[in-house]
Amino acid sequence: MEKRSTGHTVYQQIRRVSVLGILVAMVLATGAGLWLNLAQERRVRDDTLTTAVQAVSHTLTITDGDDAEEIEEYVDRTVHGISGIDLFAVYDADGTPVYFCDVVLGQGDTATLASLDDSLRQVLNQREGALLDNATAPKGADHCAYAAVRRPDGTVKGYVMAGLYISSIRSTGLRTLGVYLLIGMAALGVGTFLSLRLAQRIKQDLLGYEPDAFRDLFLRRMELLDALDEGLLAIDREEHIIYINRAAAEMLSFDRNAVIGKPLSEVYPQSTIPRVLHTRQPEYNIGLESLHHVRILSDRMPVRRGGQIVGAVAIFRNRTEVANLARELTGVQHIVEAMRAYTHEFMNKLHVILGLLQLGEYHRAEEYVLQLTQTRALSVGRISQSIAEPSVAALLIGKSCRAAELGVRLTLDPESSLGAETHYLPPSGLITILGNLIENAFDAFGNAPSDTLHEIGVSVRESERGLILSVDDNACGMPEEVREHIFERGSTSKGEGHGTGLFLVKSIVDAYGGEIRVESTQGVGSSFIITFRPNPAEPQ
Repeated sequence: MEKRSTGHTVYQQIRRVSVLGILVAMVLATGAGLWLNLAQERRVRDDTLTTAVQAVSHTLTITDGDDAEEIEEYVDRTVHGISGIDLFAVYDADGTPVYFCDVVLGQGDTATLASLDDSLRQVLNQREGALLDNATAPKGADHCAYAAVRRPDGTVKGYVMAGLYISSIRSTGLRTLGVYLLIGMAALGVGTFLSLRLAQRIKQDLLGYEPDAFRDLFLRRMELLDALDEGLLAIDREEHIIYINRAAAEMLSFDRNAVIGKPLSEVYPQSTIPRVLHTRQPEYNIGLESLHHVRILSDRMPVRRGGQIVGAVAIFRNRTEVANLARELTGVQHIVEAMRAYTHEFMNKLHVILGLLQLGEYHRAEEYVLQLTQTRALSVGRISQSIAEPSVAALLIGKSCRAAELGVRLTLDPESSLGAETHYLPPSGLITILGNLIENAFDAFGNAPSDTLHEIGVSVRESERGLILSVDDNACGMPEEVREHIFERGSTSKGEGHGTGLFLVKSIVDAYGGEIRVESTQGVGSSFIITFRPNPAEPQ
């Protein structure tokens, strides 16, 4: 089963954060790097230009006539020997260009150059060394350096100029930017790969779930644990409480929010749960004798991770509720109540006989005994002939005695039939179903009019086609809103401690694949019809 999340996956979230972080870092690094790199490039260009014009100005001798070729040869050799210069020019003392070399375009026509500005010449005449001046750069040039050429006596004989085109400066910036972009793309690729590996590791730790799906699953399971009737308490290896559900908090009288994170010895000093941390063995059905307000059974188990004990968990069950539930499920309670009613009725009959004997009415006592014997034998005989299962027959006999005490007429359908062994459900299930339905009918007469004959009809019919159990009464019936909830646990009108009878009936019917139908009319009565059909896989 593929475990997916409805939102963004952990890989998408990690990748988004990684990419955003890399982009922000790249923008900052590129901006700072470009600024530093361009500043460094500018210093290098300035040094190159000033060095070139100073070198030429110190060694150049400007002469007339034949010496012009020597000047051009020397300057050409110097310019082409220095990288980082786009153009070079030599001017005479009046600022008129006498030599021009364009390294980029390969042109050297002095006519394309303007004469030096008078103000620039004045500055150069008064200055020792090179001067960087972009304002007077030739057309197309962006950055230039100038220096004066002096005679041995210090007078100015001419000027030299070295410059750079703006395209060269732009190409340097673009080249630097391209390097940073390549580095950024490589960083994005590495970041995406590492994001994928990290996401895979996180999903592996989360058992294949996405974080939001794992959170939803965790919350749902916490809700399920809180809905349990059994109490749960978990501690870590330092014996601190890390979890306690609602039922455990109620059984132990703890405030859930207050005890989480506290040492178990502080909130429950008598607890022996930490013992399993040392013995490393589970313990079952341990009675908590330290709790006097409730009787609790507890199972304790160590929690292991990677072969190491990392904590322990305890399960608490209310011993009284467990005992009551066991009696209900096995039908023992109904048998005991039926026998008690039978004994009570028998004692009443003995008192009548004893009274007649004390009054000397021996003949009437004899007639009473004979009548009672015949009536009882008839009733018991009819039940035992129809119901071969002894425990179910005993239940119906006892319930008939109980009905007589309550002034209710309980009759068994003459067509009833039940074998000594039934394949549809065990005798304990039959006792639980019939016992609870008959008791429910007894309780229904509490709200019924007393001037009518109260009757309960029971039918048990078993055949190859299935088993049908029905209990009918002529009590007051049930309204629709009550009928919808009668099989829910705790649904009762008899007060606290009741409301499990019909819940158990429904549980047993569902467990053995039966069907239950309820028909009830207010003022007329109610009928419960339960049907069990044979399993097609079993031989008939």
